Amino acid sequence: MTDRWSRQQISRVEDQLRHEAQKLSVHLLPSLDPEVVALAQQRTGLSFLLPTLFDILGQEREQIEARRRELEALPEFGLSVSESQRLTQAELKRIRDHQAALVPLIRECHGHPRFALLLKLGYGTRAYSTPFWRLSFYADRRAAEELCRRTGKKNFAALLRDYEAAMDSYDTLNGRLESLKSGPPPPRLEWEQRGRQLEELAATQLVTQQARLQLALLKGGPIWSRLEKTKLEPELAILVESTGLLRDQLEELRQQRARGL
Repeated sequence: MTDRWSRQQISRVEDQLRHEAQKLSVHLLPSLDPEVVALAQQRTGLSFLLPTLFDILGQEREQIEARRRELEALPEFGLSVSESQRLTQAELKRIRDHQAALVPLIRECHGHPRFALLLKLGYGTRAYSTPFWRLSFYADRRAAEELCRRTGKKNFAALLRDYEAAMDSYDTLNGRLESLKSGPPPPRLEWEQRGRQLEELAATQLVTQQARLQLALLKGGPIWSRLEKTKLEPELAILVESTGLLRDQLEELRQQRARGL
C-alpha cells in the first residue's frame, strides 16, 4: 500500500512539474524576437539559444523559398490544383481501364491448374524437352490446347507471347499507378503547402525551442543555479521558485521510495 501511494505521489508531482516547466519555458521564451532570445540565453546559459538559432531559421526559410522557385519553373505549375487533380484522375482511370483489358487473359492462364508447369517446362519454346513417349507429354499438350481454346489463341506460342506481353504491360501500368498514388502532390498544391510552411516557420520553431527549454528545465543542472542567481521580474521569479520547489519535492519523494520509507 505504501509503495503504491509513493508511486501515485511521484506521478502526481511529475505531472505538476511538467506543467510548471512548460509554463516557465513559455515565460522565458515568449517569442523569437532576437532580444527575447538573447535574454533567455543569458538567463539560462543554454547553447541552443545562441545566434545560430537564427542561422538555422534562415537556412530553413531559404530551402523552402528555393523549392517554391523550383516548382514555379515547372511546366505543370501553370495548372490549377483542381485541373492537376482532374488530369491525374483521368490518367488513373485510363491505367485501370488498360489493366482491366489485360486481366481476362492473365486470369484465364493463372486459373488453369497446369499453366504454371507449362511455363516452367518451357512448353511452346525450344526449351521444352519432355519426350513424346511420356504420358506427361500428352497431358501438357491437352492443357495447352485447352488454354488456347479458352483464350482464342491459334497455338500455345501465340498464347505465351500475348501472356508475357500482358504481364509486362500490367506490371508497367501498376508501377505508374503506384507512382501516381504515392508521388508528390501537384506543383501548385505543393507550392501552396510550402507557402503555409513558410508562414508557420517561426511559430513552429518557437514551439520546438520552448519544448527544448522545458526539457532542459526538467533535466536540471546548471540552468537552475543560473536562474536562481539572476534578477527576474516578479512573475517569472515566482514561476522559477514554484517549479524549483516541485523539483525538490520530487527528488525527496524518489529518495524516500528508494529508502523504502
